[in-house]
Amino acid sequence: MRLSAIFMAWSLLALMATSSLGRADSLLILKPKVGDPVLQELMGGCSLRCAFFWETLAGKSVSNLKPASELCDDDAMTAWISPTQGAGEIIQFRIPKRLPKDCRDTPFYGITIANGVIRTLEEFRAYSRVKSMTLSVNKKRIARFHLADTWRWQAFHFEDIMINQGDLIELTIEEITPGKTSQQPGITEIMLQGGH
Repeated sequence: MRLSAIFMAWSLLALMATSSLGRADSLLILKPKVGDPVLQELMGGCSLRCAFFWETLAGKSVSNLKPASELCDDDAMTAWISPTQGAGEIIQFRIPKRLPKDCRDTPFYGITIANGVIRTLEEFRAYSRVKSMTLSVNKKRIARFHLADTWRWQAFHFEDIMINQGDLIELTIEEITPGKTSQQPGITEIMLQGGH
């Protein structure tokens, strides 16, 4: 009797570890809440930027990052497009080294993404989109996002992470959804959620 109870408990734990909304290998696996269409008149809004601004960079390696301001420019008509094909690109958000005292220990609890190049339906289909990406904060892996193949906003939420001066938030593109004519992944906008 004891052995069967132990086996059932072990089976339940194994099932929870591989759940699409649970944790696998101590990495939180998240699927998006798909929301409204990405429209220019609805761009902006409340986000972590209510607390402070940051520098946005992208590249295939940390030593080769270049400015990628179009990822956080509140413009539905601009998009960051990877200069290389396939996965592996790192997107880094550098929190300023000097923050006002009232901005220290600022909660960061989500990311909202406009996946793909969404200016037109033709461009959305032409370029590849992100299929999965990993979130890290200060080089510690936090979660893996599985993105939907849609031009609508996608929201991911997790427990509060307290952000401080000089912190690094990174997204690493793990998989892409192929485009019809280009395998360069594109992202129209990324909003870091938090601050209040």
